[in-house]
Amino acid sequence: MSVEPAVDGPEPLDERLISDVETLRALSDPLRLRILEVMTAGADETFTVKRLAGILGTSPTRLYHHINQLAERDLIAVASQRVVSGIIETSYRVGQRNVRLDRRLLAADGPVMHDTLVTIFDTARDDIERGLRTGVITTAEDADPGSKLLLARGLARLTPERATALRQRLVELFDEFGADDPSTPPDADVPSYGLVLSFYAMTDEGETER
Repeated sequence: MSVEPAVDGPEPLDERLISDVETLRALSDPLRLRILEVMTAGADETFTVKRLAGILGTSPTRLYHHINQLAERDLIAVASQRVVSGIIETSYRVGQRNVRLDRRLLAADGPVMHDTLVTIFDTARDDIERGLRTGVITTAEDADPGSKLLLARGLARLTPERATALRQRLVELFDEFGADDPSTPPDADVPSYGLVLSFYAMTDEGETER
């Protein structure tokens, strides 16, 4: 796979705060989220639609609409353009290295929260199924831990104090391992791993929904 260095276009922001519904909706699509993940992993590179299609295993025509949606919200930016066989080929680079959601967008039980949950969990499901099909993920007991699927859903009865402590430990682990290891060279060939973290209070049996 060829790597096209990013030499044009604005430098990605270190972090972008998503505080409007329109930008959040641009993110609330599994394919657009995968595009951003690929481009964020190569934040110092540029990507044509053709290159992204090759990485994602889909056709370029399927991506144009999604690329336009991301560019309209400045989640990606045009890095350069050139003429190839009489056609203008556009290269893009990611607009930010990290995305943080304004919690006020997710405060209510409404369509925004629903779309966000669907995107997060559908994307994780698609990644796992793709990994199982390609052999990157395995369920074999004697498999290498780096390729062995860890999938669990737990139920814990905790005091408020222990629930707070557990939540804090999970956040710390996610922060520690959810970012690139600073000791690893940027061009090192190391595998990527998916992380999905959810910790929530459950409705007691028999309690009706509001």
